[in-house]
Amino acid sequence: MMQISDTTAKTQSMSGQASHQHSRRSRSSYRHDSRVRRYRHLLVGVSILFLVIYIFTWMYISRKATEHEQTLHELRKQEIALAVTSEELGRVRKEKEILVQGRIPGLLPLTYDETISIDNPYIRNIIFTQVKNGKGKTYEYRVVMNNDTLSVIRPQVQILLFNDTGIQIGEDTVEFRDPSTGAVRPVLDPGEVRSQTATIKLLRDEQPHYFLLTLSESDPASTEKLREQLGGMISH
Repeated sequence: MMQISDTTAKTQSMSGQASHQHSRRSRSSYRHDSRVRRYRHLLVGVSILFLVIYIFTWMYISRKATEHEQTLHELRKQEIALAVTSEELGRVRKEKEILVQGRIPGLLPLTYDETISIDNPYIRNIIFTQVKNGKGKTYEYRVVMNNDTLSVIRPQVQILLFNDTGIQIGEDTVEFRDPSTGAVRPVLDPGEVRSQTATIKLLRDEQPHYFLLTLSESDPASTEKLREQLGGMISH
C-alpha cells in the first residue's frame, strides 16, 4: 500500500510539474505573440506614416511644380509682350526721327565719343563729349576743318543742338584760333587742317539728340581785301 501511495504521489508531482511547465510555456508563447503583434502594429503604423509623408510631399512638389510652370508661362508672356513693345517703340522712335530730320534738312543724330564724318568740303568730322560736373552736365565738341582748295577761306561754322522733338536747345559759333598764339584766326590757308575744341552753350536744360552744322564764308569783299593785303599771292 505504501508503494502504491508513493507511486501515486510521484505521478501527481510529475503531473503538477508538467502542468506548471506547460503553463510557463503558454505564458511565454503569449508574451512572444504579444510582442510580435506590437511590432506588427508598429510596422504598420510606421508604414502608414511614411505613406502619409510621401503623399503630402508629392502633393507639395506637384503644387510647386504647377506654380513654377505657371510662373514660367507668365514670364514667357511678359517677355513676348516686352519684345513686341520694344519693337513697336523702336518703330515709333524711328518714325519720329524720320519726321524730325525731314522737317529740318541736314539734321544728324548726336552720338558721344564717336567720330562723326561730315559731308562738307571744309569740315572733316566732329566729336561730341558729355562731361558730368557734379549733378550737372556740359557738352563739348571737337571739330576738324580742312581747306583743300588753292584759296584762303574764312569759314563761319555754327553748331546747333536739338532735343528729341526737333526743338533747338543749344548753339555755338566756332572761333578758330591759332594753335601757337591762341589768338582768333578766322582764315584757313590752302591745304591747312585745323581743329577746334569748345563747350556748347545750352539754351534749355535738356538732353541733346540731334545736331546741325551750318557753314558759310565771309563776304567776297573781305576775301578780296585779304587777297590784296597778301600781295596777290592767293589764287582766284
